[in-house]
Order: sequence, then structure tokens, then C-alpha cells
Amino acid sequence: MSFNLSNFRVSDEEKENSSAAYRHLYDEARRLVGLEVENARLMLTEKLTLLLGRVTLVAVCFVISACVLIFLSMSISDLLLGSFTPWATYMIVAGFYALLICIVALFRRQLIVDPIARYLSKVLLDPRPSSKRETESEPQTTDDKK
Repeated sequence: MSFNLSNFRVSDEEKENSSAAYRHLYDEARRLVGLEVENARLMLTEKLTLLLGRVTLVAVCFVISACVLIFLSMSISDLLLGSFTPWATYMIVAGFYALLICIVALFRRQLIVDPIARYLSKVLLDPRPSSKRETESEPQTTDDKK
């Protein structure tokens, strides 16, 4: 059994065609990588916007809640002044806050860690967080109902 190597020779025309095909393949792969990078940048921007929006909302709510809590504490102290001495009313209010801190510390995983982890995983790991909103807002055509 002998092999004829002349069957495996590549003509100049085939070389030019394959060179053009490789060049086209390279250009398309380069374009695809560029589009993927741009998509990643846009998704990162969207996710950071959602995350920073939530952080800002929580910070504003925290500041307002702290002010409300201070005034509420003062009003409760004034209310208790009719029944107790001033130092006792402040100790009662302080004891309530100490108890509240202990409860939050005991249940910190359920109250703080889990909701934060759930929100971050939803924002950062969801490939298209706005895709649900886009499909809900699109009107159905008659072709979709068939």
C-alpha cells in the first residue's frame, strides 16, 4: 500500500481562500470579544447603580430614623417623668435600647446578614436584572397569543 502525497498539496488559490477565511474568523472573534467587554461594562454599571441606589436609600433612612429615635426617646423620658425620678426614666430608656441591641446581636444573621447577602446575590449574580421588567412592559401581539 503506497500513499500518494500529491493529493495533499494545497494550491495557491486554496491558500488565499483559507487565509481570507482565517482573517474573517479573527475579525469576527475580535468583534465578539469587544461586544462582550462592552456588555460586561454596561451590566456592571447597571448593577452598581442598583447597589449604590439601595445604599443611599438605607443611609438616608438610617439618618432619619436616628433623628426620630432621639425625639421618641426624649418624649418617652418626659412621659415617664411623672411617675419616676429623672435618672430612673433615663435608665429605663437606656435599658430598652440595651435590650434592643442584645436582640439585634442575637439575631444578626436573620436580620442583617441574610437580607444583605440575598440582595447582593440577586443584584450581582442575576445576569439580566431588568429582563423581567422588560418582558412585563412589552405588549402582547396577536402572534404571541396564538
